[in-house]
Amino acid sequence: MQRIREGLYLLQAGGFVNAYLVEGPRGLTLVDTGHPRSATALIDELEHGGFRLPDIEQIVITHAHFDHAGGAAAVLEKRRVKVLAHPAEEAALKGRPPVSGRWLRRLGELAARLWFPYRPLEIVVPLEQGRPLRPLPYWQVLHTPGHTAGSISLYQPAEEVLICGDAFSNRGGRLALSPSLYNDDQAAAARSADGLSHLKCEVLCCGHGPVIRKGASLLMREVVEGFAAARSA
Repeated sequence: MQRIREGLYLLQAGGFVNAYLVEGPRGLTLVDTGHPRSATALIDELEHGGFRLPDIEQIVITHAHFDHAGGAAAVLEKRRVKVLAHPAEEAALKGRPPVSGRWLRRLGELAARLWFPYRPLEIVVPLEQGRPLRPLPYWQVLHTPGHTAGSISLYQPAEEVLICGDAFSNRGGRLALSPSLYNDDQAAAARSADGLSHLKCEVLCCGHGPVIRKGASLLMREVVEGFAAARSA
């Protein structure tokens, strides 16, 4: 577990995917849960970091891909709490993932489901932009579609912190938009990234790769402008 700043922690049990723990005045919020095979290690990481599983008050899912939401069912076996996600992600979280039109992506989705068995959730609380998060009253929910139809980001304006799911990726320490192969709608993904790049943001917490701890707005803007220039060339 890495402390990013006061009340915000990076959980790394998922290996190639990040989860985040956020302290609020009414308890802890777990943002994403890693893939199914990492759930036990994620719980251990949390407890070894000095926290208690019973203190988790809610789970927020940025989007319903297996590597971000696949561990939710296992966490719920240990701690029954609400799972919140955008309504457009509800069907996938309940075990009815949309079928992509791209054959290569369909093949990848099938392989992921076989290697990381996706355990569906019974109840998902709908979460939309502008709806307050009771345990996290200072955070804003932003609908950032493109990677999936219901992708969301969480923004704390006072601290200038953004948790962006897969709207951006920082794999290998290189900030970029999520690859088009993994996006439901590349044009929407670019628009969402553009909107995020205009936020006043110092710290950027992506779903993949190390946390950017300084100057995130400028870096996001450079990525968006570079993407637009490449598309128009």
